[in-house]
Amino acid sequence: MKRAMAKLGLVCAALLALPALAADDVAGSIEGVYKRRFMNTINAGADRPAERYLAEDVVEIVRQDADHVYLRAYLEFANGHTCSVWGIAGREGEDFVYRQQTMPAAGEAPCTLKVNVQPGKIVLDDRDAAGAATCRAKCGARGTLSGYTVERKARRPIRYMNRLQESRQYREAVSEFQGMQPPRS
Repeated sequence: MKRAMAKLGLVCAALLALPALAADDVAGSIEGVYKRRFMNTINAGADRPAERYLAEDVVEIVRQDADHVYLRAYLEFANGHTCSVWGIAGREGEDFVYRQQTMPAAGEAPCTLKVNVQPGKIVLDDRDAAGAATCRAKCGARGTLSGYTVERKARRPIRYMNRLQESRQYREAVSEFQGMQPPRS
């Protein structure tokens, strides 16, 4: 009887730990690089045919800890327009959210980008409560981060982690993130 109670206690303890393990695992389960290649176009005008070229969207996610991920997205759109954003996103409920800490240009809202992890896909979304895109300054005229989706099956390991961590984007993201952390006492 004591042995059965001890086993039951261990099972209960393990079950209570599952939400913490599951929450901790989300950052690790999405870490990787997601690439999507596609044919894109540059429209030179009504008198000339559109020029087609191979384009590539790249989303990198690197686990910082259980509650933070580094995110870099470089997305291509028609006529050479792009979106390019990077930063450290912190867990807010079920999502990871990047909040721009540097002051944007006059009249612009700070970029707030949500990383919503769903079964089979990851959705990036920069829309505020009113539906307005908050990261417009990070995109060209035809680019948007609103509702951009990557398939989780496209995830590949990052084989260039040293180069990534030495990049200007990563260093800027870490510096911005460290600047918003309260000092340790």
